[in-house]
Amino acid sequence: MHTKISPDNPYSPSRWAFAWEYVPENSAAHLDFGCHDGKFLNSLKKKNIQRLVGVDVSRQSIKNGRKLLPQLELITIDHAGNIPFDDSSFSSITLLDVLEHIYEQSELSSELNRVLKDKGTLVVTVPGKHIFSFLDMGNLKFRFPRMHRWYYSRKHSLKEYEDRYVSNPEGLIGDISAKKHWHEHFTREKLEKLLTESGFSVTDFDGTGFFSRVINNLDYLLKWARPVHKLLELLKNLDAKLFESTNLFCVAEKQSPKPDN
Repeated sequence: MHTKISPDNPYSPSRWAFAWEYVPENSAAHLDFGCHDGKFLNSLKKKNIQRLVGVDVSRQSIKNGRKLLPQLELITIDHAGNIPFDDSSFSSITLLDVLEHIYEQSELSSELNRVLKDKGTLVVTVPGKHIFSFLDMGNLKFRFPRMHRWYYSRKHSLKEYEDRYVSNPEGLIGDISAKKHWHEHFTREKLEKLLTESGFSVTDFDGTGFFSRVINNLDYLLKWARPVHKLLELLKNLDAKLFESTNLFCVAEKQSPKPDN
């Protein structure tokens, strides 16, 4: 990760650290799309933003966030391509590890452009496509569905498995759109093309990690061994600082519409 982290940034090298650096201070309003329980949004209070808004399709995440952080404006939405705000409502928007879960990517990108002010900032983070992408554990449920069903049902219950992965009322398989049916990985070219076609201009790319999927999988398998866990945590942090491949970060600006001739 080449982005310099300022002393008041509350995060170590990660998507949150990158986004925190690029969200402008003293602005009128910020939207965190796919806010989960609002913890990242809450950290932006230090930037003196007048209005902090978070949206998510997960009703449970929004419910948890409202209980945890009642001072935030957290809203449940039903569809990624229909954001319930007026044109040019926000000075900045974050979309952190959300796009890869969504089927209607172009529709969402256009909606984010609509609700963002001219010259406003959009920060997007996604999994990067590289040599170790096949180790993404988020896709095990699609590669090995029977094994995943057996493991999850044994760890939790068959009912919880059915509710989360088969008959999820929010149209998801776990946390991924049922229509998409895959945890996607992006190249810089693909992400830039998507954003450019929606009226954005990419101003910077960054990322973290190269061996992090290998390290994370080892950590999961060996989580019972504390000394190994601590060593892997150190390696993970070092990997995040030195490389930019596993996770892809992008900052873009909304372009003003061209005047009619």
